[in-house]
Amino acid sequence: MTQDSAEYAIEDDDLCLDNEASEIQRLQLTAPVEPQAQEDLDERVATIEFHCSGCNMHEMVHYYGRTPPFALGIKFREDSYVLRDPFQAPPPRWQSKPEFYVALGVKCANCNKVVCKDTLCSFYYTKTFCLECGKVELKNWPVEAQSRFRKQLTAKTP
Repeated sequence: MTQDSAEYAIEDDDLCLDNEASEIQRLQLTAPVEPQAQEDLDERVATIEFHCSGCNMHEMVHYYGRTPPFALGIKFREDSYVLRDPFQAPPPRWQSKPEFYVALGVKCANCNKVVCKDTLCSFYYTKTFCLECGKVELKNWPVEAQSRFRKQLTAKTP
């Protein structure tokens, strides 16, 4: 046996354990996780629930507000439910690179119901309205917005 192999030689007595559970407990290493590191890990996990009251679409999103931190330079006119593009790989953490995103919906300006941006669920004129509130507000809008809304409603019904 060489000197190097003698240093790493294991005696047969070292392999016999009296209490296996205590030895496993002793060998388990738990590295402390810093709070900041935990937040970084959860950054890509969607934690906000979005549920459209019109079409019943349900999705978990990453952000609710006007300026998503992952879409650099973007500011919405109203608080929006925003999802990171699920098909795009995340940029490296050391680069502040804008990511693609999907704005799924908002709360109705009148009744505060959550609606998606689909034409079957909402209409946008200065603010987003669910279709029911849009019908009520229709008389207050300019003629161009009224005609666009009416076209959207007729396209909705088969």
